[in-house]
Parts: sequence; C-alpha cells; structure tokens
Amino acid sequence: MVGVAPNGFDICSSDYHCGWYLFCYYSPPTLFSGPPFSYKCLNTSLSNVNDEIIVVMNMKRKAIKFIINNEDKGFSYENIPIDKPLFPAVLLLDKNDSVEISEC
Repeated sequence: MVGVAPNGFDICSSDYHCGWYLFCYYSPPTLFSGPPFSYKCLNTSLSNVNDEIIVVMNMKRKAIKFIINNEDKGFSYENIPIDKPLFPAVLLLDKNDSVEISEC
C-alpha cells in the first residue's frame, strides 16, 4: 500500500485502516481507507516492477490523488483531516518486497 498516514501511526499495528492508501496487491489497484472516508474505483493495473506511483497531497483542497505511470487518476480522497501532521507511508506485504522513495 502506498499513501499517507497520520502522525502517530503504529507501523507494528495490524490496524491498516489508519491512513489513505492505494492498495497495489490486486489488479486493478484499489483504494483503501477506514471509515468514514469513501473512495473511487481506479481503472488501471500495475506491472509489479518499476511502476511509478506519485502521491499528491493538496492541503488547500484537503485531498489526495495518485499518479500512476504518468497517468493522473484525479483526486481519490477528499475532506481528509489536516489538523494533525500527515506523512508518506508505504506498507509492504512480502518478505522480499521493496520500494524506492524519491523526492520531486
């Protein structure tokens, strides 16, 4: 999962409802976040290796969008609470999974 988590998110916890993510395990990838947030369905798939996912936070709009392999998917989450700090978050599933994080 790639996305944004609030300050204080316990990475060792099994509570993955904390944050706003693109869940890449399935094809097509889906959005994943706990209630009360709704999400839109994304109609694209990832090829597993060397895909590029850009997470864009628009603080004025209180919204998050994903750009996958240069394809802008539009805003996926809106009205997110910004009263506390939010941070980039990546949750990996399998032992040999890896990710490269770069700053734009």
